[in-house]
Amino acid sequence: MKCVRCAQDQATKIADAPDGSGAWEVYYCLSCNYVWRSSEESEIINMSERNSHFQLHASDLERLTNPVPIPPLRRKERA
Repeated sequence: MKCVRCAQDQATKIADAPDGSGAWEVYYCLSCNYVWRSSEESEIINMSERNSHFQLHASDLERLTNPVPIPPLRRKERA
């Protein structure tokens, strides 16, 4: 399935509505780590209606770095 954010064919369904109603499904993209629910507004999940400002391309993914690096763990000193 194509991801609505990066258009890569790396998206997969990861969850269904817990009540079994089929009201929504949750999808996850292995390429860009985007997660969305099938019940989102059309301008979120339909690539033709999505604001191009929020679209990612393969070249974007290649040049992105970790925007928020995780600091090293601090060791607690024992008293």
